[in-house]
Amino acid sequence: MMLHLIKRLGLPGVLGLVLLAGAAWVQGVWLPEQKTQAEALASKARQLRHELLAKASPGAASQARALTPEAAWQALWQQLPDSSQRTALQSAVLVSARERGLTLAAVQFKGGPEGPPGLWRQRLVMPVDGRYADVRAWLGQLLSEPALSLDAVDLQRTDVMGDAIKARVSVSLWWRTTGGPR
Repeated sequence: MMLHLIKRLGLPGVLGLVLLAGAAWVQGVWLPEQKTQAEALASKARQLRHELLAKASPGAASQARALTPEAAWQALWQQLPDSSQRTALQSAVLVSARERGLTLAAVQFKGGPEGPPGLWRQRLVMPVDGRYADVRAWLGQLLSEPALSLDAVDLQRTDVMGDAIKARVSVSLWWRTTGGPR
């Protein structure tokens, strides 16, 4: 009976049944095992991350949780540069681009008070030409500056095979002016 069924199905039918059985085994047995292993590894990674953070700064995690929003704002406020450093902050952004070999055609500046009294936001919109790796390294360097936020990045590549790009980068510099929170 079985031999008759195999003859009737032929080689394509038998291969189809074998593949179907294999797919059912993968779906019913192998995938659930893989999911369980992945969840166990993710749990272990979270536990290790937690332990490393606790060892790196024993009181930092509990201090961060203990901060009220007002205390967190005060801590952030104290870390912002004051308005006397605004020119140095702006020129540091432009100089760092030139050091990376990037070409800045023009820079648009727009600034004004933002949010609570004493907080100033200076927006810089810069069209940049250069290699992708240089633009990426420059953006990484900018993001390490605590008083700077990246607002937008628009990348365009005219030659698909080349690494030269045109980018439009928008950043904000933040500083304290007189009359802010104490």
